Amino acid sequence: MIILSIETSCDDTGVAILEKSEKGIRTLASIVSSQDEIHKKWGGVYPSEAKREHQKNLVPTLKEALKKAGLLEKGKTTIPENLESFFEKEKLLHEDLCDFLQGHSLKGKIDKIAVTVGPGLEPCLWVGINFAKALALCLGTPIVPVNHIKAHILFFLLDRKKIHFPAVSLIVSGGHTEIILMESLYSFSLIGKTRDDAAGECFDKAARILGLGYPGGPAIAEKANKKRVQREKTPSKKEKIFSIDLPRPMMKARNYDLSFSGLKTAVLYDHLKRSEKIKREEEYIMEMSEEIEEAITDVLVSKLEKAIKEYDARTLLLGGGVTANRTLQKKVKALKEKFPELAIILPSLHLSTDNAEMVGIAATVEEERDPEIIKANANLKIYDTMASNTK
Repeated sequence: MIILSIETSCDDTGVAILEKSEKGIRTLASIVSSQDEIHKKWGGVYPSEAKREHQKNLVPTLKEALKKAGLLEKGKTTIPENLESFFEKEKLLHEDLCDFLQGHSLKGKIDKIAVTVGPGLEPCLWVGINFAKALALCLGTPIVPVNHIKAHILFFLLDRKKIHFPAVSLIVSGGHTEIILMESLYSFSLIGKTRDDAAGECFDKAARILGLGYPGGPAIAEKANKKRVQREKTPSKKEKIFSIDLPRPMMKARNYDLSFSGLKTAVLYDHLKRSEKIKREEEYIMEMSEEIEEAITDVLVSKLEKAIKEYDARTLLLGGGVTANRTLQKKVKALKEKFPELAIILPSLHLSTDNAEMVGIAATVEEERDPEIIKANANLKIYDTMASNTK
């Protein structure tokens, strides 16, 4: 079975092609077109601009994925008369797709199409969904709607890893910070979430305050790492010069919810009270970056530790772009000291950020749906079925 998957939930345009057989799942191609450079001037994702970029990027990304997978052949794919109905507000995408189909033969090469339906930015989700519906009509293939958060969790299926339940999963990115209890491949419960900013969003906003650019997570991590290296090489600089001590919001709370808005505000207040000279001083930037990173990861790992203990979890899964943070990885791996029997599974770097490969992987355990009822749901929850998504 050949699965074509599409991801447009935020600012990355992803197209992947996977092959599922008795031997497991094999990735034939996974292409991601990033918009980081475009959104840098805003310090975050601008939805209408992200939507326009998806419209421009989908056909080129599809073409590149098909070529890499060895499925791109010259020829012609029949274009249904009503194809334009899927692109009422996306004329350029309709024209690009028609031009592509008139020059390439795809019929019979794809068995199933998977697409992210939520959560995410609704304008962006609709671009991917309409594109998937149009392709499904042209190729005569079924569609599988996929929950973006589930896709971040189910990446482990690619390597045919057999995990033991119950499992606790942390999804942590620019748009999502959730702790999920997983009792089987088909049973998910949301046990904790951020009440305001996501962890990645906090990184972005803090980086903007410090003038470090976008995306904020990698920028702050780079400065924090420089401070740690400096401390190791220069014993005299082990102590904090600027006495920065940020709060760890809700870390002591008995539930598993999180909050990062107050942490971002604390960074802002500290920055505002400094003189202009200090604000620009590299030593201050490094020390503040380290404290931001330590505060965010302390809270995340503290909540995970509580959840693992309460639910007697046998597996810990991480997903989302912030999982690439080395400090977070180090603290998560250290949980093995307290829970020796715990299996810890982290995604590889290319599967941690948004991509269509994880969408295709998740589609192998999801159901096909009638294209007529597939809709975007910006607030889709982990426990929602695709049926409830379409009401």
